[in-house]
Amino acid sequence: MYICLVVAARIPVKKYGGTERIVQWLAAEFVKTGHKVCLVGLPGCDLPAVTCIGATTAQEAWRAIPPDVDIVHFHSWEPPDSFELPWIYTLHGNSEMPDLLPRHTVCISADHARRHRRSVFVYNGVDPSELTYQEAKSNHLLFFSKVRRRVKGAARALRLARTYNEKLVVAGGYRFDLLKVGGLMDSLRPGVSFKGELGGPAKATVFAQAKVFLFPIDWEEPFGLVVIEALLSGTPVLATRRGSLPELINEDVGAFFETDEAFPFALAQAAACKPADCRDWALAHFSSQVCARSYLDLYERVLKDSAFFN
Repeated sequence: MYICLVVAARIPVKKYGGTERIVQWLAAEFVKTGHKVCLVGLPGCDLPAVTCIGATTAQEAWRAIPPDVDIVHFHSWEPPDSFELPWIYTLHGNSEMPDLLPRHTVCISADHARRHRRSVFVYNGVDPSELTYQEAKSNHLLFFSKVRRRVKGAARALRLARTYNEKLVVAGGYRFDLLKVGGLMDSLRPGVSFKGELGGPAKATVFAQAKVFLFPIDWEEPFGLVVIEALLSGTPVLATRRGSLPELINEDVGAFFETDEAFPFALAQAAACKPADCRDWALAHFSSQVCARSYLDLYERVLKDSAFFN
């Protein structure tokens, strides 16, 4: 199959990148399984065995797509109404106008699809080779999300760590980000350390070392790549029950809590999970290989039935 991936980004990414990393992993998995792949993205994209074509606007991207591809997979730069090649569009975030989404929209979890009144979803997948599996854990919790985004819950993570005297490593931002979202005073105590924005081996190390990954989100998470990164590292997850999280976590790989008072019991449950169970669950359901296979199945269904999304 000749597959064209379209994204308004430069790939590969060095540190943070949600959609970009999904596209990068998909391209690599497609190439591994013998498919021909081209990528239309911002100028400067460079992936092994992938034809990269630069574009800076949606119009440029549409014109740059080779006419002989079998299917076009848009991850941004939505196609025009008159687009004639077979295509799908993956929605990676939350939309405030679900009725205006493209007809061939794919969501990234069942909850995401339900909230956007769609029936088709494909779970994201993470490349396991980018993480380090480790059974021996240090005695600290990990918060790894965009600290400056209030809905990610950095302030609550810091408050809980102080209240219950837990050591906490914070990654994905800096202490001064707390001036915007709160939690600064709770961060100024022994046992709290900030690692900044991490990528590569440094990121893999902090995921592998933590006894539990703390994810106290306060919004409807479409998916949650960091959750899968933690599980692939053998690190159980303690989270609030929002968005896709009940689909990603079960009692063998983590726990949920709602109130601060319920936190200690849920933490004990999560900490008791076995690292091997965490990794096995993530490998079976949320690896880049599983994600690519699911999309290839979807491509085949679209090519066989042009009215699949109707």
